[in-house]
Amino acid sequence: MNYTPYPTPDIIAPPEYSSKRSELFRDCIRLGVMLITYRFMNRLTAMLCYLAAYRVLSGHFAGYNASVNGLISDYKDIINSTTFSMLLNSAVTISSLIFTILTGYIVLGFSFNGYLRPSRDGAKKGLWFFPACFLLNIFSSMAVNYFTAAMDSVGVTIPEADFSIKNPSVAAVAFQFAYIALVAPLIEEVVYRGMILGALSKYGEIPAIVFSALCFGLMHGNIPQAVSAFITGLAYASIAVSSGSILPSLIIHSLNNILVSMQELGSTLGIPHIDTIASTLQVLSGIIGVYVFMTRYSYFKHDRRQALPKNGEVTKVIYRNPAVIIYLLILVWAIIEGILKAN
Repeated sequence: MNYTPYPTPDIIAPPEYSSKRSELFRDCIRLGVMLITYRFMNRLTAMLCYLAAYRVLSGHFAGYNASVNGLISDYKDIINSTTFSMLLNSAVTISSLIFTILTGYIVLGFSFNGYLRPSRDGAKKGLWFFPACFLLNIFSSMAVNYFTAAMDSVGVTIPEADFSIKNPSVAAVAFQFAYIALVAPLIEEVVYRGMILGALSKYGEIPAIVFSALCFGLMHGNIPQAVSAFITGLAYASIAVSSGSILPSLIIHSLNNILVSMQELGSTLGIPHIDTIASTLQVLSGIIGVYVFMTRYSYFKHDRRQALPKNGEVTKVIYRNPAVIIYLLILVWAIIEGILKAN
């Protein structure tokens, strides 16, 4: 649905302005509840998976604490393996997304049209803009590395995600590849581009893009990934908005994960010269990325039409919404909790 912007904001807001502001507030409530639901379901489903794992491995039921302690003491190698963690992550994220979508559609009346629709030239756009997004990932990662090194020098440990393969095997590589190349990109694009942009971009594309990138960054739960994901998330969301679909950003996201993890996966399988192959592909992607930025930068510009007179007004409504505030606090606390545990 397209909205015609007001040429200039009036001193007294017209009735349409107040109506759209109220509509935005309600959509933020629905969106915030869904994001909180997804986060809650991640925790709940993970607990159920641990209970199920202990039941399968031990042959009998137990409470949650007893099941976790039993898994740690008797089946430590299994639960610490990459195969188990990838199966767990896949089961948790897929089931949580399904429950969230059903809750949003049935209970909240949330529309899942918009950016979830296919794009005729989405694959082409995804392949074309992948190098540019990968270049952003390289620069953001370099900046984060300087920051973490500076913090380490003053005695503060900044936790980072560990993607190394535990208990290496063909199954471990297969499950990790399936998760990072297919499951994680699909789930994250639906949640952090499809849902958020679908709900907010009609009020103002720039605030919707920034908010989706912020949520995408914070949900990773650690500062290094949060910074990199926020920067690349801005590009992913910009491309999704310009395309009207998450298909291009889904392809970019998947290719980025594959290229970043290629060396680890290839080394585990014993592929000859995988370090050289991975490094060469990354350098080539960076060079092509520079060319794409120089020749296709206009594609990252957006139709600035919006339902409210100013992007600032849209931003205020979003970040002052109680459901949004609660969700952001949950994400921020997860990062703070990780830093406290690491120190």
